[in-house]
Amino acid sequence: MVRRLALIGTALPLLFGIGIHSASAAPHTADGTAPDAHLSAAAVTFTTGNDNKDFDTLVRAQVETPSGRVASDFSDVGTEYRDNSVHGPFMMRTDTGVTAAMLSSGRVRISIDPNGNDTWHFGYGLTLFFSDGTSFVLQAGTLSLNQDSRQLTIPFTLTTQVAVPDVIGSSSSSAQATLQAAGLSVAVTSAVDPTCNFINQVMRENPRAGTVVNVGTTVTITIGLKPRICN
Repeated sequence: MVRRLALIGTALPLLFGIGIHSASAAPHTADGTAPDAHLSAAAVTFTTGNDNKDFDTLVRAQVETPSGRVASDFSDVGTEYRDNSVHGPFMMRTDTGVTAAMLSSGRVRISIDPNGNDTWHFGYGLTLFFSDGTSFVLQAGTLSLNQDSRQLTIPFTLTTQVAVPDVIGSSSSSAQATLQAAGLSVAVTSAVDPTCNFINQVMRENPRAGTVVNVGTTVTITIGLKPRICN
């Protein structure tokens, strides 16, 4: 069975502190990214507007999963980002254990640590590359940070879909691993199997195999129990 993940995203900025302007984001990806594809690399580019980042101001960019796990990370100090200039793309340190399913929603965190006063007007473009050759881009512009407002966080949500894998006949542990790798949650129940064909195996799953659902959907698997008599 071929699993397919279509990513259609919007990023809505949550801007903390003062001096932060409006932001827009346009995430996109190639169709067909598998939910179990691993993050293989990430890169970020900064575009400075009409107010530079001082050379001694530390800037940091991170991509985080909903649980706070850092999927990619970049920091730089010692470089002035002059007015109306572009810096990057910079390769980010990447946690290759993070999957596309784990990033079905997340957040981009940008922060600065200035030495004294510094106001920086900027935008960014951030690309996430996955092990199956697809990529996802997040872009935001017209942002601002300064010594009094040092951090902003922009959540992103990817509308992701996947076909439910066929786990009929699998053991409970194997079925759970397969479903979770597809980005799905699992609930386990049990019932007597009058056919005796699925004892200690998955005899039903709901939604059924092949059903296209959103990543994160709960799939209920029913494990067959042995009846008193098996023919």
